Amino acid sequence: MKFVVALLVVFVAFLALSQVQAQGNPFYTGQPGCQTEEEVSVGVYRHFRNKRAYWRCSVLGEPATLEFCPFLSGYLDEAKACVPWALWYWTPTVAPPSSPVAPTVAAEGSGQ
Repeated sequence: MKFVVALLVVFVAFLALSQVQAQGNPFYTGQPGCQTEEEVSVGVYRHFRNKRAYWRCSVLGEPATLEFCPFLSGYLDEAKACVPWALWYWTPTVAPPSSPVAPTVAAEGSGQ
């Protein structure tokens, strides 16, 4: 019985580690930072967690917007477009050139 529990713990740990995405963050969604001209010229980037979602970079330095494909389609990164599920296939995730900049919070008592 102890062996089965230990095996289950190892399996769950392996499963959790295999879910880690880009930047070592298991919750990373692939959101670009829109900090480079390349990101704005490419325009759209795949969402890492939702097959129907993608990120759009429209303005340099502005946060990317989350957009969704119509109900019966998914976002195909190679086509940079929404396609019917019959044409959709899995592709490896690739992190965009930059990541969103974390907002900075003024330290307490800094007088600002």
